[in-house]
Amino acid sequence: MKTATVRDLRNRYTSLLDWIVAGEEIVITQRGKAIARLIPEQDASVQKVDWSQSPAVKRDRSDARQMTEKESLEMVHDAGGKW
Repeated sequence: MKTATVRDLRNRYTSLLDWIVAGEEIVITQRGKAIARLIPEQDASVQKVDWSQSPAVKRDRSDARQMTEKESLEMVHDAGGKW
């Protein structure tokens, strides 16, 4: 079992993920006290998503109107300050 601080989790998460992928259990500490435990998943079977069955993909767009260039630019301009 390995130990990492909250700072390690924030700054070196890719290294910690490598440890988890290798099967290591990691105890996360804050100010010297254990606050969490990261453990690898036992069932590593990968589930595949069939996006062809998604309602967003199956939606009929044949009657949808395309935005004009001006409308697109206005929408991008309006949203520009909100992000």
